[in-house]
Amino acid sequence: MAEQRATQLKVVSQTAINKEQRVEKVALFNDDGTPRPVPKQAAAQADVGALTQAAITGGESPTEAEFNALRTDHAATRTVLNSLLAKLRTAGVIAT
Repeated sequence: MAEQRATQLKVVSQTAINKEQRVEKVALFNDDGTPRPVPKQAAAQADVGALTQAAITGGESPTEAEFNALRTDHAATRTVLNSLLAKLRTAGVIAT
């Protein structure tokens, strides 16, 4: 394998670049040397909503309605988590 040369890069915003600065193009590569596309920012993800069920006090058993409300909250959290995981996979942050 040919020797690889590493260069330190400084990332700046477009507004921080002045006319005297030279702009270089940055490329990303996989471990096997194949080019990797630069990930784009994913759409915003809504936060998980507020809990729909208040805490049970006094040690009584939950009612069917209380259990179902907890299940609904769990499903909402699962949906948001799965969406975030999909976005991380698409961006190449975590493996598929």
